Amino acid sequence: MRGQDGQGVELFRLGGVTVAIDYSWLVVFALVLWVLSAGYFPEQYPGFPRSSYWIVGLIATVLFFASVLTHELSHAWVANRLGEKVSRITLFIFGGMAHLAGEPETPAVEFKVAGIGPLTSLILAALFWGVYATIPVGAPASLWRAVFRYLAFINVALALFNLLPGFPLDGGRLLRALIWWRTGDLAKATYRAADWGQGIAFGVIGLGAVEIFAGSLIGGLWLIFIGLFLRSAALASYQHLLVDQLLGRLRVTDVMVTEPVILPPDLSVAEAIEKYFLHLGFGGFPVVSDGQVLGLVSLAQVSGCPAEQRATRRVRDIMRPLDATIVIPVSATVAEALHKMAEAEAGRLLVMDHQRLAGLITRSGIARLVQMRIALARPVAAQA
Repeated sequence: MRGQDGQGVELFRLGGVTVAIDYSWLVVFALVLWVLSAGYFPEQYPGFPRSSYWIVGLIATVLFFASVLTHELSHAWVANRLGEKVSRITLFIFGGMAHLAGEPETPAVEFKVAGIGPLTSLILAALFWGVYATIPVGAPASLWRAVFRYLAFINVALALFNLLPGFPLDGGRLLRALIWWRTGDLAKATYRAADWGQGIAFGVIGLGAVEIFAGSLIGGLWLIFIGLFLRSAALASYQHLLVDQLLGRLRVTDVMVTEPVILPPDLSVAEAIEKYFLHLGFGGFPVVSDGQVLGLVSLAQVSGCPAEQRATRRVRDIMRPLDATIVIPVSATVAEALHKMAEAEAGRLLVMDHQRLAGLITRSGIARLVQMRIALARPVAAQA
């Protein structure tokens, strides 16, 4: 699965892609480990010590999530080779997500990037089945055969689930690519694929209700949660595209604050809170000394500073130092600024004209612009 927003705790970087986990991933990791070690393996393969079930359960769980990560890395690898930037993958409670910087350029790119994920899962399934087939049949090795048999099965299930033709699943993106190729209209293709996604989401929710009535409470609730997530993701993906189109070709210079209030780096945090954040009501300020931009300080940094340290600590001590993650050039579009804010997990960016501070663009300012354009019902064509 693929999305646009980046969040989670960073683990490591692989091939230029940051791998992160959301805290919710820990919940599903523990759940899968418990189900395999205390339920599936003891029931299907009785007669082994309890410790053996937990050992193979842990190995199976780790390899399962390694399979999910490999699935997402395949998306990132193909996308980056085709010029579609993917710099982050997040593992979360419903699996994994590769975060695209924007929409694909062509239907062919969309088809290739979406299709590689399920194909990778099927290749992994074949590899795990091959290992399963090479392990000798017999009681001492039966648990290890069970691990690789399970991994082969779960990767096939992962591929088939992702091939469901509902956006934003891989199958939904394949469907969008085909509709986009036939109609030449990305918005229409996204709407239809998202509509399919909502239909599939309601189907999964209904299946979950049937599971509950059949006596499988946990399995049924899990399907309902997955269905609700898919429905929300389908709506969010379509709305994200609409916002991109609504903003059109607007540049950051059309939206930014051209003369933002700046903070000196040696100002105490207490003074910054009292004289700037509380007095002016802004959520962040550039930090500048003698005309040189040093960084950006926001409400998150000042609120994270302990109250007893605010009188002695300086703005330079808590600010986000100037780097490429919080800077956007004056030539960039508003849509690019939004994508960069998501990648940097920041609510504002410094707009730079080479080494000069040209302005400050904020997510709230962009949101007000979107609301105003919707209220005025200005056509997309008028934005060119």
